[in-house]
Amino acid sequence: MADSSKDIQLRELKDMINDLKKMIKTLQATVDAANKREEALTQERDNLKEEIDLLRKKLFGTSSEKRTLDIPGQLNFFNEAELEQDPEAAKAEDLETILPEKTAKKRKARATDAERFKGVPIEKKYLELSEEEKLCPVCGTPLKEIGEEFVRRELVFVPAKLKVYEYYSKSYECPQCRLQDILVCYPSSRQIK
Repeated sequence: MADSSKDIQLRELKDMINDLKKMIKTLQATVDAANKREEALTQERDNLKEEIDLLRKKLFGTSSEKRTLDIPGQLNFFNEAELEQDPEAAKAEDLETILPEKTAKKRKARATDAERFKGVPIEKKYLELSEEEKLCPVCGTPLKEIGEEFVRRELVFVPAKLKVYEYYSKSYECPQCRLQDILVCYPSSRQIK
């Protein structure tokens, strides 16, 4: 009986080994198929990358009408002048030909306002303070005019005429404060409409 139980165990182990070998073969076939698929996909990916690079180069790369390669077996109809030309004479011409040096182009200077408005009558307009603003805020003394300051220039088109309006603001100082060495100047900040 001991032999028969050992025989049974031995047969079961042999069957198990055969089943495992079959499983190994199927798994190996599955792995091989997966490897082939991966290799095919890798090859396809590389081909697509090359195609994309080629299309990008064609679309965005530099283009030239110069041909560098002659295709073997093809006639070239456009090189007649090169074939008939003497190469030594061409070299001599190249040596004789000296290209002029390139110089930077000078820009034309912008016209000044005086040049642009030459011959157009100028009318000065002054931006003045109101009567209340002409009083010194410190002591209330009336302010005295001490000069004018250029503010802006407008070109005004009146049908059939052109005029230039130049705006100046008047500057004021308080004579009382000036005697006390307090320098207070009041420029106009009003805008003429």
